[in-house]
Amino acid sequence: MLAIKWLANDRKNGSNCKVALIEIKYGDGALEGDAGIMKHIKDMAALIADEKRYLELLNTMETKFDQLDQLGLLRFNHCANDTKVKLDVQAPPEVIFILANHNPRSTKLKRLLLDSDAVDKCLSENFELRFFVSSFAGYGLHSKCLLSLDEFRKLLN
Repeated sequence: MLAIKWLANDRKNGSNCKVALIEIKYGDGALEGDAGIMKHIKDMAALIADEKRYLELLNTMETKFDQLDQLGLLRFNHCANDTKVKLDVQAPPEVIFILANHNPRSTKLKRLLLDSDAVDKCLSENFELRFFVSSFAGYGLHSKCLLSLDEFRKLLN
């Protein structure tokens, strides 16, 4: 999934927006293999490193957001100056994993993120890796529910 991170307190300025690339992994069987976490991290790093493709993606996201807004399909408090979204090319995007139906008794996630340095080897300074942790049984992707790899690893211990 593609998302635009635009915090509510930054809505007066559309240039404070950031890209979020989201992957949902359903069940522990989806954590490894050809479409597992490692594969997605590598793919995201390659996309972001390809400047031409990445800029095309940002332009497409800005255009689609504007179209959805013009069609009245988005609901947010618009600023009086009719602020438009402008994605910050210099800001590293967030790569967010949503882990649905994870069995907390399973050791697979812990082995993948704690006992192996494979994830660390794939990380890039071109993006921020985040893991969504649900709070109050909700699915809103609030900033306080997006943990860095280090914060998420602490939860696994």
